[in-house]
Amino acid sequence: MPTGERLRLRSLLRIVPAAVRRDFVATLAVQWFVLGTGLYLFHLVAQRGSVGGFAYYQIARGTVSTFQPALMLGLGLGLQRYLPRTEHTTRRLARHALYVEAVLVTVVGLVGVGAGTWIAGRLGLTGGRDAVAAILIMLGGNCLCAAGLAALRGNHQVVDSNLISGLGLGLIPLVAFLTADRIEDFLIIQGIGSAAVGVWGTLVVRRRPVSLLEDQEPDLKTLIAYGVRRMPGEVALPTLYTFPTFAVAVTVPGGPEPGYVGFVTSAVTLICSLFAMLTPVLLPRLSRLFHRAGEDAGVRQLLTVLPLVAGVLAAVPTLVIFVFAPVLVRGFLGDEFAGAIPMLRLGVFAAIPLAMFYAARPTMETLLEPKFISRLLLACLALEIVVTAIGTVFLAPTHAAVLGLAAAATALGVDAVGLAAYAVRLPRR
Repeated sequence: MPTGERLRLRSLLRIVPAAVRRDFVATLAVQWFVLGTGLYLFHLVAQRGSVGGFAYYQIARGTVSTFQPALMLGLGLGLQRYLPRTEHTTRRLARHALYVEAVLVTVVGLVGVGAGTWIAGRLGLTGGRDAVAAILIMLGGNCLCAAGLAALRGNHQVVDSNLISGLGLGLIPLVAFLTADRIEDFLIIQGIGSAAVGVWGTLVVRRRPVSLLEDQEPDLKTLIAYGVRRMPGEVALPTLYTFPTFAVAVTVPGGPEPGYVGFVTSAVTLICSLFAMLTPVLLPRLSRLFHRAGEDAGVRQLLTVLPLVAGVLAAVPTLVIFVFAPVLVRGFLGDEFAGAIPMLRLGVFAAIPLAMFYAARPTMETLLEPKFISRLLLACLALEIVVTAIGTVFLAPTHAAVLGLAAAATALGVDAVGLAAYAVRLPRR
């Protein structure tokens, strides 16, 4: 298409339906509530548990973020991709996915508790098996909550999904902390509460309106087959965030440094939250659009330019955090956490390319085969590990880990922009 015929950015944004904009704003508001309570919990844990308790909490969060995608078997994205293509089997498919998830978290939880003493020793957890058991309960609860949430998002039940997200991932963790005396008890109560919310979310999935189309509907086998192909990438993405924390925890066991690095990745997550919410809002709609209906050139142009716009927007809060890092760390965590300031200034710039990836992700998930995204994420994770290992020779472990994150994020963002542009040029399947 000649340059003169291309729609301007403002015209492209007008193409976005009002319902999509409304759902995005509502979902983003709930996500910020979840992130806000998470940040407030950082403050509460730091005050109650000091640097030791804060490090344990960051290791717990890192464990959940790393292993949850593996236990989900890719069902989160699978439900958002395939549930919009169902009419008669919507509720059955959502419940079958929850049953599979419940079995997985139970088996893994029992195995993890059995090896709890060894795991605690490797991660420098002074609480031993009890500390590991608390983390595993939190992990299981988050997985069940994520399964219910994905089913509601895939079924376009935006209000219900936002309610489940706000309760299971935002309000319940805060209430759990306020009712518990120990950090371990806090994790256990949070896990049980999140699991209950996830089950409730699955039970309120509604039947979809029946149309005259007679397409074959996806079943659980289709869902799992897609999820297993996507699982390597689903595991690699959160590991990009959590690997620095674990690398430092193994290198400096029992020290406060893992908590410092975890705070850096949390700041990056906060910035990227605006763009991460594009996937649950856009993926079900794009899946249905490209699967059944026609689409115009304006949609494809918007999907192409979206990652670049995201990079520009993400640069603003990144620079704010870089400039005011000392005030943020000392005011939010306390003077004893001053060691996190240089790491925060170094690592926060990873948010810019990661924002570009998240903005490109709905397009790639809809139009590309799962292997493309999985290979990209695995390659970037490998790059992070290599850069961290080499950096440890010349730098402190904390700085090497954050530098590895920045290198992987840069490669991921640049490649995602190229893959999204390639995807929109493909003929509709």
